[in-house]
Amino acid sequence: MEQLTLCPAVAGTATRREEPMTHTRINEQIKVYALYNEPRSRRFPHDKLRPVMFVWRNREYRVRDVTYVWRETQGEAELYHFTISDGASVFELCYNSRTFDWTLANTYCE
Repeated sequence: MEQLTLCPAVAGTATRREEPMTHTRINEQIKVYALYNEPRSRRFPHDKLRPVMFVWRNREYRVRDVTYVWRETQGEAELYHFTISDGASVFELCYNSRTFDWTLANTYCE
């Protein structure tokens, strides 16, 4: 099992060091608050869905920016990946359109 080491912003400490970007695979189910609107363009179904906040390990993270979105097919399910930032760290959220589950797939931090 991969050891979980969180970056200072995620761990809640204020220490800031110059270090290379750290990637941590999480793959834990989370609760996500998202907006669902009619898309401006009908090209991509994920244009309708936008996460605005998520709860992970009893802590709330507000989505400041959605930096990248992509879709993949896994069996009969379509998975929508959202790379988001809370202003301090970067997270990859994954939405399973078949089960309606959200997963925190990865974290990226300095």
